[in-house]
This record gives sequence, C-alpha cells and structure tokens, in this order.
Amino acid sequence: MGTFSKDCEHPASRWAKCPHFYTVRNRGPGGNQVEDSGFLDQDKAVARLTSAYDAKAAPASQAKSKRIEKYGQLRFREYTAEWGAVPGTTCSDS
Repeated sequence: MGTFSKDCEHPASRWAKCPHFYTVRNRGPGGNQVEDSGFLDQDKAVARLTSAYDAKAAPASQAKSKRIEKYGQLRFREYTAEWGAVPGTTCSDS
C-alpha cells in the first residue's frame, strides 16, 4: 500500500510530539514511486495513503458493478445475440 515516515533524527516513538512533517511514499498508477510531504499529523498521512489506494482500486470495482448492472439479469442467449451483433463477429445458434 505505502509507507509514511518523518525525515528527522527523532525516534518513531517521539513522532507525535515532533514538529517535523510526515512524508508519504506509495506507488502511482504507472508503478513509479510517488512521494508527498507536508502532513502535520499521522492521521492525515494515513488518510492520504488510504485515498491513494482507493483511487487505484476504484476503477476495477466500478467496471465490475457496471457489468453486473448491464448483464446481471440478461440470459445467456440474449448476451450471445448481443455479442453476435457486433460488426466483424459471428454468432451461430446451434
């Protein structure tokens, strides 16, 4: 998912009282590393990581829900007839 940290000399146990900003690192849509900084507290850093993860996961789940909405109640024969209506394809009833 990603990580958050502080670029200072303080140990992690003192981060809550440390005045330095949190830095968030995660993988972007292209697979490259993305780094955001300037988060005042841990909750905001974790919220940024969560929103980045949700943004990557959303398109797949949205596409699945659209397919279910469109084809969920469709009978197989109707689906194959629709698929056969696409130009350049054939569908035969056996």
